[in-house]
Amino acid sequence: MRTFVLFITIASFFILLSTTVAAFIPQTPHLLFLITDKIKKPVGIVAFQTKKVLNYEDETAPLIEMEEKLSYSFPGKFRSDVISNGHTSFYVQSNFDILKVMDGTAVTAGKLPVESYTDILLHRDYESLRFILEQANVETTNIFLERTNDTICYVIGKPFEKGRPFPSLWIEKDTFFPVKYVLENNGWFVEFFYQDWQRVSKTWYPMKISIFLDNQLFALIDVRSFELNGNLSADLFDVERLARLYPNANSDAYDETREQVEDLNKSIEEFKQLYE
Repeated sequence: MRTFVLFITIASFFILLSTTVAAFIPQTPHLLFLITDKIKKPVGIVAFQTKKVLNYEDETAPLIEMEEKLSYSFPGKFRSDVISNGHTSFYVQSNFDILKVMDGTAVTAGKLPVESYTDILLHRDYESLRFILEQANVETTNIFLERTNDTICYVIGKPFEKGRPFPSLWIEKDTFFPVKYVLENNGWFVEFFYQDWQRVSKTWYPMKISIFLDNQLFALIDVRSFELNGNLSADLFDVERLARLYPNANSDAYDETREQVEDLNKSIEEFKQLYE
């Protein structure tokens, strides 16, 4: 009898222990540390990618394709160089200062919501990552377990209502890779999905990224390659210096470039209107 009671007691202990472990959810600082410790932060990264933006209004040209070179200089500096349809442009972010240059002209255009997929890839220390999430109105004090695409994830964020998107970051439970990032902008949602994380040395980077606007596919990104680079020139990310080098809003060439930027800014709202 004593042996039976002892067995039941021990069995109950291990059942309780396994239930407690299974239900364990880390606090936000710990979880963000686990993410950044997993993907690592080198001195610099250069990635080469192809971006395909879906063009729902023109059936004869359903895809707008562009080649991009992304340069990351940690902490906090990012640059995208684009060549598309004969137009050359680049976008620089340096500690939240932003400059865009299109066809040799500096333009006053803020960061588009669909460009925010790089936030998770740029901010690779947990304090900066938490700050960027809070700036995006992600409720960082709330963490729970949820499933997306048959993957169990830690979710940072607070749902507005069951079954609807909400500002959040989804982290695969077993690997600590970010797999989904959701932003809200003026009542509609941008969702970024990160897939096929690959490693160079100890640093990880997603080779496929998809962007959705209000549940409709907007763009697909295929990363051809990425490399670690600690010799990126500081001049590439110097917003003040670049602003002096390129004509600004007072130049004669500005009017045409301004129209291009306004068209780009309108494209997202037009995209949404297609499905209203």
